[in-house]
Amino acid sequence: MSAPTVTRLVEADWRAFATLRLRALTDTLGTDDRQYHEELAFTAAQWRRRLRAHAQFALLADDLVGLIGAQRQSVDVVYLYSLWLEPAVRGRGLGHQLVSAAVDWARTQGARVVTLRVDSGNAAARGIYERLGFGVVEGPSKAHEVTMSLSVG
Repeated sequence: MSAPTVTRLVEADWRAFATLRLRALTDTLGTDDRQYHEELAFTAAQWRRRLRAHAQFALLADDLVGLIGAQRQSVDVVYLYSLWLEPAVRGRGLGHQLVSAAVDWARTQGARVVTLRVDSGNAAARGIYERLGFGVVEGPSKAHEVTMSLSVG
């Protein structure tokens, strides 16, 4: 495996992004899930629009093997979502690289806070976030999820 690098995907990367995103949905939700079917039907224009509207970061290690999305929620807040790694590369610290790239991007955008939600039972993902300084936010969350945040500004 070559040295892993993180890159921000641009509109021209829409095919690679679509392939990676659909692999992630298949792995996490399965092919019977409603969200998988919705995104499977996306047109090229819809994939490009997603890449324009949200920052998407991919991990490259011989092939694209990981993904995380980031979007502005407000002037001060960036929300991270959909951290995913190919099962074969999990447990190697690569998720840390993806999250770090998204947090660095949030800083360059002038955000003061980065937030995310994670399944309360996902110890691996929570560990990544906690090692980067994210803390659990008290308050309402979706069932089986916790909200975490990191001050960056």
